[in-house]
Amino acid sequence: MQINFINQSFFRKFALTSILLPVLSLSHSITYAAQTAVNTTTATTALLSPSNEAKEHLMTKLAKLAFFSADFSQKILDAQGEVLQQGSGTLAISKPNLVNWKTITPDETLIVSDGNTLWFYDPFIEQASAYSLAKSIHNTPILLLTSDEPLLWQQYSVIEQSDVAESGSRFVVMPKDGSSQIKKLTLSFTETENNDVQLSEFSFQDATGQISQISLSKFNSKTKPAATLFSFSLPEGVRLEDKR
Repeated sequence: MQINFINQSFFRKFALTSILLPVLSLSHSITYAAQTAVNTTTATTALLSPSNEAKEHLMTKLAKLAFFSADFSQKILDAQGEVLQQGSGTLAISKPNLVNWKTITPDETLIVSDGNTLWFYDPFIEQASAYSLAKSIHNTPILLLTSDEPLLWQQYSVIEQSDVAESGSRFVVMPKDGSSQIKKLTLSFTETENNDVQLSEFSFQDATGQISQISLSKFNSKTKPAATLFSFSLPEGVRLEDKR
């Protein structure tokens, strides 16, 4: 399905919820993939070859993040680096497999993973969609943040970038399945004076070269997010599109 960019309302919701949209797009035949633009203003980034050492290093960092919450700002860029859309919202993650991703501006949308179902809710059109998490997680590298499952990680290769500041680290995650719609995901970390791990930003790119950049602020890995964030009840009058 071709996206009608004349329909700005649809595009706005499509772009600003793209963190998990590769899953949703499978059901709508929208080709979506992931790569990251670490910093479009920086010069060349040195990449090494994929290695088990890099994967173990990344898994060790993520193992320290049993849960976290943060505010986010997001930019959608085209292949030429022009900003197509910007937005902001909140993110909460708790292992295993719990996600709450709420876009506040420019329009409100909500994505919730309750551990079994991935819910996408758009109040503007009064519609919710439900997807099987088990079927979705293998096509959505960002959900690696919520899982320590070795079998899932075996499906991805990891590169650690070598030109990162001493207090930080950056990893590129790539699916081994060449037919995957998701191509690359980049995760950037910083470490505090107390050696706490913080996820500072991540980004990915679709098959057309469109880039989504997400920067995190008010990162909190000390206070466990409320359990109510990871449940979804269909509001009265909202239509359900059940894709499970």
